[in-house]
Order: sequence, then C-alpha cells, then structure tokens
Amino acid sequence: KEEIAEIGAEKVGLDEMMSVCDVVSIHAPSIPATDNMINQENLKWMKDGAVLVNTARGSIIHEADLIEELKKGRIYACLDVTLPEPPAKDNPLRTLPNVVLTPHIAGTVTNGLKRIALHACEELDRFCAGERMKTEVNFDELSQMA
Repeated sequence: KEEIAEIGAEKVGLDEMMSVCDVVSIHAPSIPATDNMINQENLKWMKDGAVLVNTARGSIIHEADLIEELKKGRIYACLDVTLPEPPAKDNPLRTLPNVVLTPHIAGTVTNGLKRIALHACEELDRFCAGERMKTEVNFDELSQMA
C-alpha cells in the first residue's frame, strides 16, 4: 500500500475502478480466476464515453456482455485480442462504430512495434503481389478506424 500511495494512487475494487476511469486497460493473464472477469456486472459501471482496451487475452472479457453494452453506444472498445481470434465474420464487434479491432499485434513497446512493422510490410507485400491481405480494411470500414 505504501508504494501505491507514493505514486499518488489508491487501490480500489474492480467495480469502483470501472466507474471512475475514462480508460480501462486490461493487463492480466488468462487463468481461471480471470475468465469473464469483465462482464455485465462491471461493464454497467463504466462512465459514458469511457474506453475499454484489451491487449491481454480475449477470455478475460465476456464477449456477449460487452457487445450488449457497446450496442447502447455509451462506451468504446479497442480490442487487440478476442476469443476466438480472429472474431467470426458475422461478429458484431466487426461492425459496431464504437469498436476498434487490431489483429493481436499489440504488446510491449519494443516487440510490439517490431511486430506491427513486420505485419505492415507483410501486408504490403501481399497487396503488391495482388494477393488478398490477411487484415484487409474495406472502404466501408474506414469510418470506424482511429
């Protein structure tokens, strides 16, 4: 607790954290205790306009509960991971205007930037070769991009 206080922070429960933060960024392992840790019970506490970021594991979020909350249009989600990966073609996460999806390329700064650069180069190679890109963005989807 002393270390937390030294940096001007306060330890709170998940529901309270969800209710006061403008951005909730998930950094937790996929273990039984974290399965569906983010669900209807705590999503409802998120502030209007708040952003949920998941670069950890898809199993941490109860996806159906998140989709239900996102359809209300009051929160946003930036998801680098889903369960399953990638989400099915008809998954609402692909079409909701308040969702940004990335293809599991985030991570630590050094490795993450290298993976992003490598991914971009590989996609460019596919495009130049006339091949279909793995994570193609259609023109109709541009309005949803950050």
